[in-house]
Formats: sequence, structure tokens, C-alpha cells
Amino acid sequence: MKKLLVAALAVLFAAAAVPRDLEAGVSVGLKGGFNLANITFSPEDPEMPAFSTLKGVTGGVFLSIGLGFVTIQPEVLYSRRGTMWELDEANSVQFLLDYIEVPVLVKFSVLPAGPVRPVIFGGPSFGTLIKATGRMTGVPDADIKDMWEKTELAAVFGGGLDFKLAGMTLSLDGRYHLGLTNIAADAGEGESAKNKGFSVLVGIGF
Repeated sequence: MKKLLVAALAVLFAAAAVPRDLEAGVSVGLKGGFNLANITFSPEDPEMPAFSTLKGVTGGVFLSIGLGFVTIQPEVLYSRRGTMWELDEANSVQFLLDYIEVPVLVKFSVLPAGPVRPVIFGGPSFGTLIKATGRMTGVPDADIKDMWEKTELAAVFGGGLDFKLAGMTLSLDGRYHLGLTNIAADAGEGESAKNKGFSVLVGIGF
């Protein structure tokens, strides 16, 4: 949590340092939503469990720098990723991976004018693992941070709507997180585990 606070303050200080001639196109804000996360294991093994989607929350701060119909938008987000599998109808096993993620997105306005502006975006995301928990029904939680790499590189892309209101912008976006690096700490040769997932976020910028 301290790392998230420090990163959030860094974004706000960066906004304050933007030159005044760009100020009209600069905003800072908050956003939050949910993840539908999973992990892809390779190669596929028929003896592995049937992994399924893990629901988690995400949220944080952003800095938006408008350059005409293009906007540069770095974000600092807490994000829960991981995966799960069901042992039976009443019992399950979960891998809960908590990250601080820093996506750096390039947004393109499909309609650069008007109160409602469709956008598409994409860019890299840099993640730092802050906590990893193994959870099984009826059993105390276990610290499994040593099983996973401490950092992750991913690609993020998606689209959404920006609603321009007096003095603020409301946003709604859907995005896909595609892990590019192996997050398994002790993977053998040819083996890998990569994060993936879909997120929906709402935001408010000032």
C-alpha cells in the first residue's frame, strides 16, 4: 500500500510540473473497476487442473496529457491477478497475485470533438508483484510469493468512451492485459506461465 501511495504522489507531482501552455490538455484523476484474470501455462499438460477465471479489483490514479486527437496516459494501478480451480461445488484453490502496475497508454480519439468521444488505446504495462497468496477452502492462507517472478511486462489494449462535462471528464473503458514475460520463478526449459485477463474501469479526471 505504501508503494501505491508513493506512486500516486509521483503522478500528481508530475502533473504539477507540466508547462502552463499544455495545462488545458492535462488532467489527473482516479479510476477503478474489476479484473477477470487468469494465467496461461505452457506447454499444456492434461494432468494440470482446469484453471478458471479469477475475479479481482483494480484501481488507482492516472495522468492524461492531451496532444490533439492523441493522448498520453500513464497510470498507476493496484491490480489483483491470478487464477483458480474448483475442487468440487463447495471447495476451490486460488492463486491471488497482487501487483502495482504502471500502464503507459497512447489513446486515439475516434471523434475528437463533442461531449461523447469514443477512444482506442494501447501500450506497455510494467508490473511489480507486492503479494502472492495461496488460498484453499478450509485451510489457512499461504504466502506463495517465492513461486513467482517479482516483475512482469505486459501489453494492454482496448477502447472506451470519454464523456466531456463541465470541468471534468468521465471515462469508461474495457481493456485486455496480455502478459509478455514468464512469471513462474522456477519454470523448467520450455515452460512458462503468463498473466492474461480482461478489465472494465470507470474513471473521473479533473
